[in-house]
Amino acid sequence: MIPLLRSIVLDAEALSALAQTDRRMQVWAAVAKRTGATLAASTLTLAEITDGSPRDANVRRIVKAVRFEPVTDALGYRAGELGAAAGLLPRKPRDLTVDAVVAATALAMPPPVVVLTSDPDDLKLLLTGTKVDVHGI
Repeated sequence: MIPLLRSIVLDAEALSALAQTDRRMQVWAAVAKRTGATLAASTLTLAEITDGSPRDANVRRIVKAVRFEPVTDALGYRAGELGAAAGLLPRKPRDLTVDAVVAATALAMPPPVVVLTSDPDDLKLLLTGTKVDVHGI
């Protein structure tokens, strides 16, 4: 792990794992607390992991520990640019819109930044050439 972080951005799987008290995510939460780093996620991530059912209780329980970043127009434009740049590289066709929003959110956070994701390949593709570190969970 990175010893000095200011921002830890969670994708949907990472946020869901934190809500389920996954041991790996508990370690990252402890790192955030110990170093004063911000645990953050896009508000769009909530739409990916909640559905209004009682299953949302675990997510609601951890919401206060996470700073949710709104999807602003500037962030939307940045996500579009990242997605378009990633689309220029040879790969299977796939919609990277939500991952691009996560990547743009990470780029808007105070560095150093790490993104925690279940799909590090897509986020590494979107964040190529940046200083954001991507870790698989």
